[in-house]
Amino acid sequence: MIRGRSPRETSAAGGAPALDDFHRWVLSLPWVVERPYSRGTPGVRSFAVDCEPLQRRRLWLVTGLEPRQHARSIGVAVILPLEEANNVEHAGCGRRVAPMPAGHVLMTICADAADRAPDIERVAISAYSYAMS
Repeated sequence: MIRGRSPRETSAAGGAPALDDFHRWVLSLPWVVERPYSRGTPGVRSFAVDCEPLQRRRLWLVTGLEPRQHARSIGVAVILPLEEANNVEHAGCGRRVAPMPAGHVLMTICADAADRAPDIERVAISAYSYAMS
């Protein structure tokens, strides 16, 4: 997925955030589309499932959030059901930021998890799976 680099690392080309590999991987998932985000938030990108056959249209991932706003964050947030959010938080991989409709929670992925690429992938796949269900 992110080839051994954590999303908070910078690439050699211009010091840009190394989220490029992560974004390519996210957009390679079936039925994932990038949604437009407010012009007042440069660098923020949001991703949703848009699956007409299953009648699913759900936001599940936001990247580019300022770490200052979400302490100990790598700037990646997912939307999970409350029960799964509890599991992610208990595992030390994420922190709840805001409640969402229908018993869901917006969670940031913790900086500590950024050093463990499999944890980032697991949390992202979990959010994607719940968005598809």
